[in-house]
Formats: sequence, C-alpha cells, structure tokens
Amino acid sequence: MAIEVTLTTVLIFIGFIITVFILYKILKFLIRASLVVAASFVFPWVAKYLGLSITANLETGILFAISGFILFCVYEFFHFIVQFFKIITWPFRRKKR
Repeated sequence: MAIEVTLTTVLIFIGFIITVFILYKILKFLIRASLVVAASFVFPWVAKYLGLSITANLETGILFAISGFILFCVYEFFHFIVQFFKIITWPFRRKKR
C-alpha cells in the first residue's frame, strides 16, 4: 500500500490535527468546569459546617453552582483574550530585550 502525498492528503491530515486539538481543548474545559461546578455546589454546606450563617439547601447549591460556572466562563474568556494579545505582541516584546 503506497501513500501518495497530495494536497488532499495534506489537508486531511491538517484537518485531523486541528480536530484533535479542538477536542482536547473542549474536553479540558469541560473537566475544569465540572470541577468548579462541583466545588461551587458543595460550598453552601461547607460554609454552614464552618459556622457561617448561610442557608444550605438544594436551591442554594444550584444557585452557587450556576454562579461558579458563570464566573469560570468569564475567567476563561479573559484568560483567552490575554493569551491572544500575548501571542500578537510577541515580536514586539522580543525586540525590547
């Protein structure tokens, strides 16, 4: 079986690499987001155990989980923006040294 290196095979291979990279990033985001949501959901019960005056019920847990997820998404968005500008300004930062 001979493999010919044509434009089509190169584009398919590049598409495969991009797909794997995107899926890896999405899986990484989902795992980190699920950990944040779980920790945010448990927070009211931990706070109540530590003696803070907070109502610990299912509704409060869900509210904290949603708030934690939203804050995590905002953090990830701004982290992406900062990384994007670091990549764009890399040549200019390199000249300063």
